Amino acid sequence: MTTTSSKAEIQDPTASGNTENSQALKLGKRLRQYLKKGVTSISVSPDGSMVAVARADGKVRILDANSVVDVSKFNIDIDTVASGIVFSRDSKFLGVVGRDSNVHIFNNATGKKVFTLQGHEHPIRAIAQGPDGALIATAGEETRVMLWRAATGKLEKVLSGHTGFVNAVAFSADGALLASADASARILVFNVASGKLLHTLRGHADEVYGVAFRPDGKTLASAGADGEVLQWDLATGYRTEAFTGHKAAVRSIAFNRDGTVLASGGEDGQIFVWDMASGRLDKQLGAGSSPVNALVFDDKNKNVLFAGGDDNRVVRWNVASGVGK
Repeated sequence: MTTTSSKAEIQDPTASGNTENSQALKLGKRLRQYLKKGVTSISVSPDGSMVAVARADGKVRILDANSVVDVSKFNIDIDTVASGIVFSRDSKFLGVVGRDSNVHIFNNATGKKVFTLQGHEHPIRAIAQGPDGALIATAGEETRVMLWRAATGKLEKVLSGHTGFVNAVAFSADGALLASADASARILVFNVASGKLLHTLRGHADEVYGVAFRPDGKTLASAGADGEVLQWDLATGYRTEAFTGHKAAVRSIAFNRDGTVLASGGEDGQIFVWDMASGRLDKQLGAGSSPVNALVFDDKNKNVLFAGGDDNRVVRWNVASGVGK
């Protein structure tokens, strides 16, 4: 994320405001409210030194990745629930989204806001940045996914097809694909360059809360309110695996850097670590009873997993030893 102006006021030229407003309001009557409290989202800096944490009180903190100690020298507060956070690829900036429907871009050395992306008409639930840092994806309590050009803050394109609020977005490791998960129990997979919808994945019985690409780009994992963790073949669009064991809704999901391990975080506070070679449960990490809202593996160490939940705690787990601090 680089900056060319102090503020970018961007309107979606393809959106029909009244129609979208009406649709979102209708959906809101039958879909769950935003549930996350405490820590809502975590991002690890590409250099592995920092962990950025977004919280439901609107505050953003930066922790040391090794000690998990707060090292922020500033106070970022977006004055509403912060629902998502992501580091830029050069680790210099933070993108933060929340219930005010804006995308806030901060300089993480000073904590100063450098510009704001405006185009969403409703609260945002998710943000992701492409692997090369060129694009930012955002989505939330409407049926559109927006792609922004990180260097300029300009709206690149709008991806359509959802029929429910969008809870999560994720890019594939090569940046070619984007997956978005919605409250209507569907996952859409798009070609990023063309904006074409490639797959509509159906298999969950309730809202899908999280999606994660395996690093090889051939597999997608998803987590849902139905307590299911599913695996999808992206060549065919078919479900290939159902990882069973969670006894409550699954709010978060993440692959480690080489795709050998998948972690899923439950509403009951349990984190399951799945061995991808065998498809079996390898470890169960007891994180307490607070829902696990966010899971992120360290890009530098495949065994280090950061978890955050409703209790405002961030725990650094070693998934090989099962030890957390």
